Amino acid sequence: MMGEDHRNDGFLDMGKADKSVWLMKCPVAVAKSWKNQAASSSDSLPVAKVVFSLDPLKPDEPQFTMEMVGSETERIPKSYTLNMFKDFVPMCVFSETGQAVAMEGKVEHKFDMKPHEENIEEYGRLCRERTNKSMIKNRQIQVIDNDRGVHMRPMPGLVGLISSNPRIRRKQCQLNNQT
Repeated sequence: MMGEDHRNDGFLDMGKADKSVWLMKCPVAVAKSWKNQAASSSDSLPVAKVVFSLDPLKPDEPQFTMEMVGSETERIPKSYTLNMFKDFVPMCVFSETGQAVAMEGKVEHKFDMKPHEENIEEYGRLCRERTNKSMIKNRQIQVIDNDRGVHMRPMPGLVGLISSNPRIRRKQCQLNNQT
């Protein structure tokens, strides 16, 4: 049929459906750093190292930390704590490349990434810088040659706008008084 999407003929590649994947929410600065590293390097070098710690007295409470690596991490904190969530809605990860749609796996572990306490001041500074940059308005003044103000006037026929023409304004006032 015309207009229908025929990508992959409606099939979903389920080859990796049983694969276990981790889902991690990370700060914007970390995501940008990873993206920059991926774009600048053709090698698939590691961007971070995850450390798993287990206290024998608390085997049900594993600790996860992440250490950033690479040259792109100079301005962001290098050490993070990964807080694991045990209760979350079951989720799956999907990918779409060209004509193929595939299920990449089931989310087995969900994490929230936050800087270690010793890096919290540095991270706070980074967040303030980002906020200050977003508040800077890049306004421009542009001179328009031979403009007679046509673009500044309301279009005819728009309801609720008052015309600058005194005759039309009088007609609008008379119409409003009659209703």
